[in-house]
Amino acid sequence: MATATNMGKNMKLERLFPAARLAAILTASFCAQQIQAQQMSGSVLTDSSSTTGSQPAFLGGGNLGSGEARAFSIKPRITLSETWSDNVSLNGGSTGTKESGFITELAPGVRIDATTARLKAYFDYSLRGQFYSTPSGYSRTQNQLNTFGTLEALSNWLYVDFSGIIAQQAISAFGTQSPGSANINSNTTETSTYRLSPYIRGQLAGAAEYLLRYNYSTTHANASIASDVDLTEWVGQLRGSTPFQSLRWALDASQQTAEYSYGRKTDSDRLTASATYTVVPQFRVTFSGGQEANNYASADKESHTTHGYGFDWNPTERTQISAFRDKRFFGNGHRYTFSHRFPLSSVSYSDTKDVSILPNQFTSVGMGTVFDLFKQICRQQLNSQFSDPIQLDIAANNRASGLSTATGISASTPVTSSFLSSRATIQRRQQLALAIQGVRNTLTIMFNRSESDSILASDSIRDDFYQNSVNSIKQRGITISLAHQLSGQTTANLTASRQESTGTGTTALKATTMLYQGGISTKLGPKTTGSLNVRHSKFDSSTNPYTENAVIGMLSVLF
Repeated sequence: MATATNMGKNMKLERLFPAARLAAILTASFCAQQIQAQQMSGSVLTDSSSTTGSQPAFLGGGNLGSGEARAFSIKPRITLSETWSDNVSLNGGSTGTKESGFITELAPGVRIDATTARLKAYFDYSLRGQFYSTPSGYSRTQNQLNTFGTLEALSNWLYVDFSGIIAQQAISAFGTQSPGSANINSNTTETSTYRLSPYIRGQLAGAAEYLLRYNYSTTHANASIASDVDLTEWVGQLRGSTPFQSLRWALDASQQTAEYSYGRKTDSDRLTASATYTVVPQFRVTFSGGQEANNYASADKESHTTHGYGFDWNPTERTQISAFRDKRFFGNGHRYTFSHRFPLSSVSYSDTKDVSILPNQFTSVGMGTVFDLFKQICRQQLNSQFSDPIQLDIAANNRASGLSTATGISASTPVTSSFLSSRATIQRRQQLALAIQGVRNTLTIMFNRSESDSILASDSIRDDFYQNSVNSIKQRGITISLAHQLSGQTTANLTASRQESTGTGTTALKATTMLYQGGISTKLGPKTTGSLNVRHSKFDSSTNPYTENAVIGMLSVLF
């Protein structure tokens, strides 16, 4: 079994980047053409380090999310951090002895943004070298990637979406949970997920809109216990109107295949017809019916009829309410969402129940990292400012990066732990996010709750369900973060989180993680930021409980 201890030494970039290299090549080659064209025309790229407006940067002022148009920008950076921990390897209880030591991390990285007529994309990568005083002489590397984009290959017809993520993730929901990515922990592994999705869209004789998309994604985890997943999917859509102005129709079809390195292949087909009636411009109702077939719970495909109903209501331009409930082969599924923006705050809630067979990164529960939390909140704040979802995603990334830098909280810090699950599950997820902004304060509160039930008829996929003899895993957590601007250059921050994981089945398991962190960050120069944070974490379980205290200093330079 590969562990986090030897992970960095054995990792090869050639293995990590089969599809990410394609994304990088697409981005870099097109952007190089844009730079050359701009040089020939005498245009000058905007310096992304400048800010405008009276709103502080960590609240989204200036270019962190204002939507300023820049065709192309490249921002290299390097970050140096020093961590002292009284429990480097997260040992405790009866299973080990705490060892204190220093962890030095050097992380060069680059951020590329492209916003052109044909390409809208971002590419953010860093290579993190970690050096430990305990155990003496030990070192490793970790990769961190976040990239997403859309290339308009043929004008108004052929498009290509691409994305890639490399991150550190917990293997088991009940194993030792890390307070940060620097601690040595055999229950964490590096996962990489890449997606390539070409599609065409247009109109059929002006009577209907069509879309045909092919999705390919691959997920790999550097742990022998986890199953790699290759997912292929065809999606077709038709949308049209009727002689009745308020009535529209739609046909949706999909075929999906998931192949696992452990376990058998699964297939799923769906065909759905729906009708949407607009009662008033702000309110519309939808009814649907169709057929689905899959082999999740049996060796052969089983067919089932489906039907559902729902509504979308936008009582104001700042409020969106949506609800849909349908009858599925596993029972009732649903999708409920609510969001509202106040002048200086926003609130959003989502509740979904569906079958999940997406790659490991996304079948797991929890909010992921601090960056994920900030990005979700920023998307809600910026939603009304961008009609293009790609531009919205880029702006949300910029603002989330600004919040992470200004608060001094590392973007890779886990908010709530996740776990690797490579099988088909029935998953219900509930999330409530609240963001309150003042002249000097930003308060974010995140509640999450999830339940995953295994339905895959296979015992060869070695994940939490099989290893721990459970058929249901529940997680719930809360994260509260407060940033206070002490001056134009200095910000203080406080973060507290708690998560509880329980498993039910042949055995009953429970694990609880609590984390408290506070610190201060300041701008030391136009492109230099420094921060100092203290952290206390506590993990309770029947196998390896521990406590940890740490002091983290960080210096980041943007070139």
